Amino acid sequence: MYDTFESDSYLFNNDIFFLVEARLKEDILQLTREKHVREIEDDLSVVDKRNDLLIWNAIYIREIIKSGISKKYLHPSYNKFYKSAQVSNDLKELQSLELKMIEAHLDILINDVQITDNYIINRILNYLHINIESHVSLEKLSKDLSISMGYASDIFKKHMGISVMLYSKRLKIERAKTLLLNTDKSILDIGILLGFYDQSHFSRTFKSIAGVSPTEYRNKKAEN
Repeated sequence: MYDTFESDSYLFNNDIFFLVEARLKEDILQLTREKHVREIEDDLSVVDKRNDLLIWNAIYIREIIKSGISKKYLHPSYNKFYKSAQVSNDLKELQSLELKMIEAHLDILINDVQITDNYIINRILNYLHINIESHVSLEKLSKDLSISMGYASDIFKKHMGISVMLYSKRLKIERAKTLLLNTDKSILDIGILLGFYDQSHFSRTFKSIAGVSPTEYRNKKAEN
């Protein structure tokens, strides 16, 4: 008979990791709130809760990195919750911190949005990331965000150094790379999922950006 785990049992539960991979933030938050009720009933020690929180902080960051998302602004997020957990000496405070941590990390995982100091650019970036699995055109983006196509095109190129549509294509291809390496989805399915017209359109775009075809990329990585 195995002893029960003294740490958070969810660390050993595949259900929570499935929810993370599926980016089901609200489901994770609900499970966490239910866990908090049990922690209070069991009079969980602050030390144990703090240790669990430090572990979860690292796990969420690793999941974000695994998904292929840029690491460029992950350190501040990780350090923020690491430091906050270290100085907290109250169970309910740590529980509240855990909910904030989940919100912050899952938002990165869901949206993968670069942060800039320009409100319009942030809106465009957010739109492109949220609609990564849809066909995006400059006309539709401008209409949905209630800005002119000329303004959207000019301000994005000025601040980001590339056109809106090239950024969108690069974003989709980066996500495609992750799907090629971490799923068994066919190249056709991946192309359709990411809003390309057909496999030929997806493959041409992939090769123009990655330098190799989707098949070559998947096979080359598999060999390594």
